[in-house]
Amino acid sequence: MIRAYEFKNPVDAHDAMCEQLVYGDNSKGVDWDFVHGTEVGLHNVAIHCNTIDFDYNLKRLWVPPTRWSMMVRQYLDPIALKDCMDKVSDRMGPPRRQGDRRGISVVRTRLVQGRGVGRGVRRRWGSCMLSLSFRATPIPTVSLHSRTTYFGYLAMVDMAVARAFAAECAERCGYDLADVQFVWTLELAQFHGFRSLAWMLMDKEIRAQMDEDVDNRTEFSPRGQPGYRKCLDGYARILKSDRAGTLYGDESFSSFARVRRRFHTEAFGTDYADQFAGGTRNRGGKGAFSALPDTWVRNLDFSPLSGRGGDQSYFDHDDDIPDDEDD
Repeated sequence: MIRAYEFKNPVDAHDAMCEQLVYGDNSKGVDWDFVHGTEVGLHNVAIHCNTIDFDYNLKRLWVPPTRWSMMVRQYLDPIALKDCMDKVSDRMGPPRRQGDRRGISVVRTRLVQGRGVGRGVRRRWGSCMLSLSFRATPIPTVSLHSRTTYFGYLAMVDMAVARAFAAECAERCGYDLADVQFVWTLELAQFHGFRSLAWMLMDKEIRAQMDEDVDNRTEFSPRGQPGYRKCLDGYARILKSDRAGTLYGDESFSSFARVRRRFHTEAFGTDYADQFAGGTRNRGGKGAFSALPDTWVRNLDFSPLSGRGGDQSYFDHDDDIPDDEDD
């Protein structure tokens, strides 16, 4: 079964999928397919957007600018990308404005290996984004094929990669970016009970409702509204540590500690977060995070690939930002 959705743009798509996965209360196989651990998920999702052109501040989802650099470098091979773009220019751009009606230029992503051991393995099934493609006719369209993503967190970054790819193709073909459509074939859409919390907790109205519900969350059945219950469980875990005065460095789970640190700084400021600095157990950061800068999608491109085996005339901005800690 395929779940097909139509949206105006990627922002509408992202927020609608978040709402469905969080608040969906229909029977299994409609709003969600599975509930496991801290996640809810939906298989075989096909998203169509009338335009790929959108803007969004990734700060809103606690995504640092270094995450963009890391994502681009992990997934895109400069030589493969240049080959794809050369095909777009040579076969779809002016003077062949209409392009080859059968032509689809594809770039396959790098194989991203899993990291960690045991239950701590990340990307145990390999790469999340699998390929990007562009066709010029009958309607200019960028397609993204993904194994999985987290809505409320990295889904917006994935779509930012698609937008940057579309911007390159549109420029070479002489199209307005707003005229390029977007199709996302997604084998598994997920919402995570604490990694995706930024989408909820940075909305003051949603956070206020969660504050009312969090200590009575047993009233929310894991079978009735499982996504919301998972989010309440994740939020309760943060509040439990806060009420106990647990220091960041004494958390046992680095990924959870990062979410807690981000929440404190982005929602309440570094002065509030400083009260939890310290500890000895966690190998990750023990201090408060600095506030994230604005990271608008419209400003993102593939310049982090400069000097990584690409054509310097093509990737013309040098950017040596280190990998983000939030792997």
